[in-house]
Amino acid sequence: MDDKLFANVIIDVTHEALNKPFVYLVPNELKDKIKIGDKVVVPFGKSNKQIEGFIIQILNENKFLNSDSYKNDTFFKNKNRFDDIKYILGLAEKKISINYVLLNIAKFMSDEYATIFSKCLKTVLPVKRIINKNKKQTDAIIKYETDFDDKKIILTKEQTKIIDSIKISIDKNIYSSHLLFGVTGSGKTEVYLNLIKYILDKGKNVIVLIPEISLTYQTMSRLKSRFGEKVAIIHSKMSDGDKYIQIKKCIDGECSILVGPRSAIFAPFENLGLIVIDEEDDDSYKSELTPRYDARDIAEFRGELQNAVVLRLSATPSVSTFYKANCGIINLHTLKERAGDKVNLPKVSIVDMRREFKYGNKTVFSKLLYDKIREKLEKKEQILLFLNKRGLSRSLTCMDCGHVIKCPHCDVPLTLHNDSTIKCHYCGYEEREPMICPNCNSEKLNSFGMGTQKLEEQIIKTFNGARVLRMDRDTTNNKDGYEKIIKSFKNKEADILIGTQMVAKGHDFDNLTLVGIMCADMSFNIQNYKATEKAFDLLVQVAGRSGRKKNGDCIIQSYNIEGYPLDDVVNNDYKNFYEKEILFRKEFLYPPIYKMLVCYLKSKDASYLIEISKNLKKNLDMNYNDVSVLGPTKPVVGKISDYYYYLFYIKCKNIDRAKEIRFHFNDMLIKLDKMKFITVLYDIEG
Repeated sequence: MDDKLFANVIIDVTHEALNKPFVYLVPNELKDKIKIGDKVVVPFGKSNKQIEGFIIQILNENKFLNSDSYKNDTFFKNKNRFDDIKYILGLAEKKISINYVLLNIAKFMSDEYATIFSKCLKTVLPVKRIINKNKKQTDAIIKYETDFDDKKIILTKEQTKIIDSIKISIDKNIYSSHLLFGVTGSGKTEVYLNLIKYILDKGKNVIVLIPEISLTYQTMSRLKSRFGEKVAIIHSKMSDGDKYIQIKKCIDGECSILVGPRSAIFAPFENLGLIVIDEEDDDSYKSELTPRYDARDIAEFRGELQNAVVLRLSATPSVSTFYKANCGIINLHTLKERAGDKVNLPKVSIVDMRREFKYGNKTVFSKLLYDKIREKLEKKEQILLFLNKRGLSRSLTCMDCGHVIKCPHCDVPLTLHNDSTIKCHYCGYEEREPMICPNCNSEKLNSFGMGTQKLEEQIIKTFNGARVLRMDRDTTNNKDGYEKIIKSFKNKEADILIGTQMVAKGHDFDNLTLVGIMCADMSFNIQNYKATEKAFDLLVQVAGRSGRKKNGDCIIQSYNIEGYPLDDVVNNDYKNFYEKEILFRKEFLYPPIYKMLVCYLKSKDASYLIEISKNLKKNLDMNYNDVSVLGPTKPVVGKISDYYYYLFYIKCKNIDRAKEIRFHFNDMLIKLDKMKFITVLYDIEG
């Protein structure tokens, strides 16, 4: 009897009732072939439908009889049921297995984010199946140049001290978490490059996380220049075949470094030594899809699991991270000056566009910005113009009845593009630009606001002969869209680069000496406690692209300059901004002082959603007098893809209380929503 093997299998079905392991027997012919993490085919249900699942545990009979799988499963209350246990049918064809590290991460995600285990198991596999190489597929890193001259770089005393400090944890083979806080251009990258070399010399692996796909060209070129073919890359613009090539190289030991946005945290490395989180403050590290994981949380868990060092880098760290660093939870290291030839930080100027309009300037360029663009063009220096809205204009409005043409599926205006279409930037809906108002049939439709396409038109018209590139979602849809634009601008094939948020961080152009931030206040309109933090972060980061190799300027244009930390932006004073911001968080009990449970309710029935939300509010107020409940309230965009949304913000003293409330909130919703018309998503912030 002792030669029997029992396997706990998580069925590959995302249903709450099936969110538990099911026991199967391993047939004799698979005993030497099967392992934990394999995807298998099993018979399931009364009809014995063949379905796939992941093996999360394999036990002999003695261990099985003492396991929770046996003791807690009502199936085994009658011991004669042993004869009813079904056998695994076989290994799933061409499916990639999950190693023990990723299996533990999936379990952590399921518990931390209250998500079905099978969905987490699929999430930790960026590539889920074996793909045979075809003639069109090539190694994705071939296209990245190796033109960085690393031989000239001499480390500063500050850099050397930081590197030596972090090496202590590496030598002891223990987990430690670090924040490298330094002004833009202070040499943070050189610190982590030296640490990567140290890790590789010890035979270990490295994950380098970047917030935007647009940063892959520069990051990969620099890493490839230093470490050659040891580097692999993965991101969402790659085909499944290209992703498989990169992951296979990591599994086979051909590559020791994996670079990419948040999904790169799931690199299949079993001997991990270092996780680098570049621009750690960026919200793109948090997934908007279920499971709503935060790659920074996963990095810390993985560091502990594998005794690896976690290194966060930013010129504008998130308030939560800097708070932890000040409390000693994370080790803080600081670089106070720009590295290299001691080029000064850019001179930042603020322009109130209302004054410009008052004195007769009705163009999109302030006099100061216009003059500076002219000056830089004459000097053959490059310019970056930042506008966080793509398209031709922000909306079409009827001048007779005031009707704004909105998306039929989302509560947002449709954006006019220069191909005579109006598009929704939330769900992707588009239609031809209408000639008459759909509300009153008037022909007086006017476009308002400005997008990147409109700005490009204005630049070409105003600065005749200037070579212009535009970098937004419309111009980077192609497979290599990001790389082509960045490479072209880096090689000085354009004078002016217009871009959205994807150009705001991390880019390093030697000849870029002017940054213009157009309509800065357009990026401030977020209705939550992080509004000021995000405004400061964005302005400082975009400004920091200017003057990396020679002195530069940044001009910020705004129609509403009150209420934002502009003095701190001009002085590049993060610490002064932080001190004011953390006082605000303490006074109003916002993260990181308190934890905040955010509950997103969505339904296609708006009135039903409102009714259930009000009942939930009553229940919360009656049963939880030790927490602060804000809501229910509509988010800024209350309807997306035909779903209506309502939010609850629940402030709790600690993470355990937040998780407890989450459990009870879900239980209350199940009791109230008998029709199951409502879906709920959760975030815990702080």
